[in-house]
Amino acid sequence: MPMKLKEYDLKYKGSLPFQAELSKVTNLVPHRHEKELELVYCLEGTVHLEAADQTATLQAGQLHSIDFGDIHCLWSDDDNTTLIFHLDLTQMPYWEYLRYVFFTCEDQHLYPYQKEAMTKVKDIVLSLSYEYFTGNVEDAGRFEAPLKELMDVLIKYFNWFNYDNQDDYMNVELYERFHRVLAYCIDNYKTKITVSQLAARENINRNYFSQFIGKTVFSSFSNMVNYIRCWHAEDLLLTTDMPNAEISYECGFSDPKYFYAAFKDLWGCTPSEHRRQYEEYYQECLRDPVNRKNETTLPDRRAALILRKFIIRWHIAKTFEA
Repeated sequence: MPMKLKEYDLKYKGSLPFQAELSKVTNLVPHRHEKELELVYCLEGTVHLEAADQTATLQAGQLHSIDFGDIHCLWSDDDNTTLIFHLDLTQMPYWEYLRYVFFTCEDQHLYPYQKEAMTKVKDIVLSLSYEYFTGNVEDAGRFEAPLKELMDVLIKYFNWFNYDNQDDYMNVELYERFHRVLAYCIDNYKTKITVSQLAARENINRNYFSQFIGKTVFSSFSNMVNYIRCWHAEDLLLTTDMPNAEISYECGFSDPKYFYAAFKDLWGCTPSEHRRQYEEYYQECLRDPVNRKNETTLPDRRAALILRKFIIRWHIAKTFEA
């Protein structure tokens, strides 16, 4: 039987495009959000997460982004307090652009030039979440400016194009090329895609195109295409009982052995191992009495009090670190 992903019915207040939860994470069942960017902010304790090909352990004060569509789960054996912030990207003015953007906003991969930007992300998320918990949300228009600033910071400093950048310079022309190529691969991953084909679309020669992709987070064009195909394959692995061979063809691989090799290289395990590990974790979640009773999320009033204390400590710490 395929694992049934939990469909989280995120409740938004009024016309707000964001939602916040303060949780005591134990074992959150594997799930995904079809349109929301999720920011996991560990305030106290330790929280583990797995999202797509990434596994991370967040210590107190660390934040990690999870892209829309990523199958992910959170778990912890510690007494933690975790802020989970969701932003409905379809409500942003440039959704058609954002649907092709991957973010990597995480304390564990942070260059010096990104530290101020990360502080800004945390400031905005904390402020928006506090207002959300206190119910001070009648005037949705007052949130437009901070939400725009949040998205501007994320796009400039934490998109995949500048994952390995060590300064804040971003070549806009190359970034737009990266975005176009990535968008084309996402829309056409089931078909054969070649370097020559994409180079011709970009009006550059084949060697230059390969060098360009080689300097991005993907390291090579084949890695870019394989990642997108494996990302879609993961969905079929975890939500259906399709055989691996059928999944490989469905996701654009010409031979199951290429799917096996690519998935193991990018996800760190074979497709069958990944499916089995998630199924075992899913069953563990179902046995968790706290998870079954849905007691992980704190009521808004209590969440506001806890978050207020954290915000005070956060700003005092920033003052003395400056």
